[in-house]
Amino acid sequence: MRLLLIRHGETADNVAQTIGSRPPGPPLSPVGVDQARTLAGRLDGEPIAAVHSSRALRAAETAAVAAAALGVPHHELDGLLEIDAGDLEGLSYADALPGYMGTMQKWWTDRDARIPGGESGSEFVARYDAAVASVVSTTDPASTAVIVSHEAAICVWAANTADNLDAEFSRTHGLRNTGVVALEGSPDRGWVAVSWDDDLLSR
Repeated sequence: MRLLLIRHGETADNVAQTIGSRPPGPPLSPVGVDQARTLAGRLDGEPIAAVHSSRALRAAETAAVAAAALGVPHHELDGLLEIDAGDLEGLSYADALPGYMGTMQKWWTDRDARIPGGESGSEFVARYDAAVASVVSTTDPASTAVIVSHEAAICVWAANTADNLDAEFSRTHGLRNTGVVALEGSPDRGWVAVSWDDDLLSR
């Protein structure tokens, strides 16, 4: 199966460089709305039966705009939310990233490491695995499964899950607003990342 993991459109938090992980969070900015409309055009031609997203406003709005343009339903799942920033919620990138992204890097060797007041790696991967499996189980294998989610969640889950990605890749690759990570496989057989933000990857 083909699986597309898509980051939401731009928000005021993105512009202000502020960490915001918990729902509902900010809505899309005007630029973010335009990005969502453009995303629908980029997805045109994919065999998509539905668009799934987290319930955070920015992801849900991005997915709803794309789904409406594609003429398919939009469904929300709690398991697709951003990695919980815990005590770092609302801080600037400069203040939060050492503890936020730094803890995520520890997950390569210690899945039980926990963001202060937030999630451990084991907790995050388990709930995101379950959400992806739920989406896949309701998607025809001949169709493309589409998920609109969040940068850290997508980057960490994909890098930890795809057979051809590793810790070094996760340290050096982010994901722009409405950027797409494409994978092929299944929860049972495993996943391979085929492209990251439009760049093709070696398998």
